[in-house]
Amino acid sequence: MKKIILLTILLILFVISCGESDVENEVIIDKFTDNQGTYTIDYFYKIGFKVNKEYDVSGLENANGAWFGFWKNSTGKSIDYEVRFYPDHQSALDYGLKYVDEVIGDNAILKKSASSWAEGIQDRRTRSDKGYGGSSANSVRAKYLHYLVYDNAIILCSGLDLSYAIQNCTELVLALKEL
Repeated sequence: MKKIILLTILLILFVISCGESDVENEVIIDKFTDNQGTYTIDYFYKIGFKVNKEYDVSGLENANGAWFGFWKNSTGKSIDYEVRFYPDHQSALDYGLKYVDEVIGDNAILKKSASSWAEGIQDRRTRSDKGYGGSSANSVRAKYLHYLVYDNAIILCSGLDLSYAIQNCTELVLALKEL
């Protein structure tokens, strides 16, 4: 009987502690934000962004540059991002979204022959978790599940699922805002 009471008390304490969250402190960055800022890759370097590749943007209409790299989030985990820069926010919307929308999420175009901008397409792919059995262990899926247009930058964010990708986008932008 004492064990049952002790376990019940522990369970109640656990539930109460899990119920206390930082929901009221959660910051959400709008998918489209125009603060009239102009970013370059140098701003990303300042927050610790590491570049793996600089892409040739000659086929990416009106873009100033595009990079694939990673940044360590608040837990110290390296997260992959692709960052594209345009002259201004409106140019990013007018010229960049058609290229981004086709490589994001479940319906992403991941074949070079079908992509509007094939540069870096292999970096936009990932394999499903090896923990899955059968054919899903070898299935290719989109690495980027979310993106933000933040001032003149389009930031493609990876994550285990959409909520993690949104969180990863948010953390990166919050780091930029601290500059």
